[in-house]
Amino acid sequence: MKSPKYIAITSGALLINEFEQLLPILSQPGIHEALLLESKENRYMKVKTEAARTRIITEIKRRISHLPNEFWNFYSTCNFDQRRILLFFIVLKNYEVTKDFQFEIVLQKWKRLETSLDTLDLKMRMDELASKNEEIGSWSESTQLKVVTVFLRCLRETGFLKDGKLTKPANQPSWFWGYFHQIDEAWFLEACLLSKNEREQIV
Repeated sequence: MKSPKYIAITSGALLINEFEQLLPILSQPGIHEALLLESKENRYMKVKTEAARTRIITEIKRRISHLPNEFWNFYSTCNFDQRRILLFFIVLKNYEVTKDFQFEIVLQKWKRLETSLDTLDLKMRMDELASKNEEIGSWSESTQLKVVTVFLRCLRETGFLKDGKLTKPANQPSWFWGYFHQIDEAWFLEACLLSKNEREQIV
């Protein structure tokens, strides 16, 4: 059975707190088994019910399934702002609709020197996608709106959106951006609003 290209992101945004809590597990071998055990033992998450832990861990497992082995070791060396950018990378990599929003709406506005961004901008793009794609077209109106609101929250949590205005996240050193070249994900530099000149200086 063919995997769907578009999957709805409807909860959690970056999941910053959850990833931070689970970092001792994520940076060790046998991640999936350890996460399954955590859903039962609750050693790190401190979430009251097993059902709630299972929902969170199911989402975590989905997001980490295609990451390089050394990703979490690199994550551990980064500061909080850099970690938020890395978690945004995970969102864009796993949810095609968010990658579309970032390149087709956020990046295009940035190139036109437009800084305003709101729900309507993204809802219009969602309507366009739904008219062309059966997967997105099958989502309910409430699901489509939830995807939009979660994506906006991702932008705010990463630092791309402040008071309804687009902005670049805090400047980062070349070694940080260079990591995305190392893992063959250089597309993410443009997604983070780095100019062509800035991207060409990354080694």
